[in-house]
Amino acid sequence: MNRPDPRPWRILHVITRLERGGSSDCTLWQAIGAARRGHEVTVVSGPTGAPSPLLERARRTPHLRFVALEALVRPVRPASDLRALFTLRSLIRRERFDVIHLHTSKAGALGRLAALFAGASRRVVHQPHGHLFYGYYGGTGAALITAAERALAPLAKRVVTLTDAGAREHLERGVGRADQFRTLPSGIDFRGLRNAARRRDRIRRSLGLEPGMIVVGTLCRLEAIKGVEEILEAFLAVAPVRPRAHLVIAGDGPLRAVLQQRMADHPAGVRAHLSRAWVVPEEFLPALDLFVLASRNEGMGRALVEAMGIGVPVVATAVGGVPDLLDAGAAGALVPPGDATALAATLARLMDDPLARQALGRAGRARAGRYGAGRMVRRLLDIYKEVAA
Repeated sequence: MNRPDPRPWRILHVITRLERGGSSDCTLWQAIGAARRGHEVTVVSGPTGAPSPLLERARRTPHLRFVALEALVRPVRPASDLRALFTLRSLIRRERFDVIHLHTSKAGALGRLAALFAGASRRVVHQPHGHLFYGYYGGTGAALITAAERALAPLAKRVVTLTDAGAREHLERGVGRADQFRTLPSGIDFRGLRNAARRRDRIRRSLGLEPGMIVVGTLCRLEAIKGVEEILEAFLAVAPVRPRAHLVIAGDGPLRAVLQQRMADHPAGVRAHLSRAWVVPEEFLPALDLFVLASRNEGMGRALVEAMGIGVPVVATAVGGVPDLLDAGAAGALVPPGDATALAATLARLMDDPLARQALGRAGRARAGRYGAGRMVRRLLDIYKEVAA
């Protein structure tokens, strides 16, 4: 049972959108957790196309309200950005929040400026949920983003990164001071995952998977930054000599049609398929023998933790905070980013070695326990105490 803290705080969260994805779910669990402990929590977000499944639960939580800000959009749009900036400034001035928690780069930039103009920078916590320093834009774009983050960094009392590696990547680029950073892993609600493995056979049947298949899968946005093309190419390289191998890709995004065409063009493509655009992790992950995340940039990788929590062995690229999450390879196999050949070799090794898969699955499940949502909220409230003091 959650007991209220001695003095409830007024907490503001700002995020561009509450769509399906790790940053939205992390934000919602943080807001829910604080509200359940008696704090008054406000979440401001922009237009959302495909809302997170967690949003409905959050809306039913006492002490938690949502404010829609139509001008708060992800792309750079000067007129909308100015409207969002002045709306946020007015809200901060009027409601005098004890803590202003900003999420992701765009909301973080506008929110920090709004807090500055409202005289509230000392109450700001900025959580980038990763970064845009590489992988998303070319050299010029990355340089501009880095310069902007250097300028904005002093406008937050605390900067929260998902892993220690995230803090290092900021500091190596001259963004922020070491004393500003706090590491707070994204928290997962394991309640729906604990018994999911018992439904493995039923879930495999629902996905059209036959008994005896060795199933590799991923669950992510279907875009270049997530490395989904590398996953497919790696699978197509190893599948011809492994007749029981099958690949399932779950998610949606701009590369969906490209992946479908590649499957159609390759002889082994008949043993790969795209699942529904969006799936619930506990209704997908238990079907897998290997979970793969081949991102070129990743703050932490919530889907990795979800797979680990079920006991599914994971393979991931050594980017961002992933090596920290996987204990430098002890709790999951690591491969270089953008290297389909190296990924294929790792998949082949693990497909052929069920004992190695079992060992990785056990190690991953043991490590996943430290990433619970409750633990995240408790640590976050300790950070809030530093800001609200």
